[in-house]
Amino acid sequence: MNDYFYRLFDFNNWANNFICNHLSENEIRDEDCIKLMSHLFLAQSNWYYRIINQQNDQPVWQILELAKLPELLNDNGTAWLDYIQGLDKQKFIEQIDYNNLAGQPFSNTIQDTLAHVVNHATYHRGQIVRRIRELGHIPPSTDYIQYARIFPSTT
Repeated sequence: MNDYFYRLFDFNNWANNFICNHLSENEIRDEDCIKLMSHLFLAQSNWYYRIINQQNDQPVWQILELAKLPELLNDNGTAWLDYIQGLDKQKFIEQIDYNNLAGQPFSNTIQDTLAHVVNHATYHRGQIVRRIRELGHIPPSTDYIQYARIFPSTT
């Protein structure tokens, strides 16, 4: 289970950084793209602190500086990978209790939370790719299979 989620989060980090760097390198300063990239980071950060039982949610629709996002994404990605690597395999089915941004209490398994974090990011990267296309640029491919072609599984 650790290997599976570790690979998913490694993909997630690769894709987040790939698209963020694409925005910077192509000087795409579109507010929608930056807002979605910021949201992606802030949501992942909030979920990380929820899962380690240190919930201190930040508003998820703030617009962060594009220049700061690569470092923030990298740090957050490393934290997730370290967490997964150190997670005992029995923990994946344990419940975490948290409040959503509206203050409502919820409980989900760690494995469902991990799946949500990656799927949520994929969804928003897709929105960013669509917006890049609308702006007349060629977007990067951040599909999982693209990652798997570049970084074949060794197990």
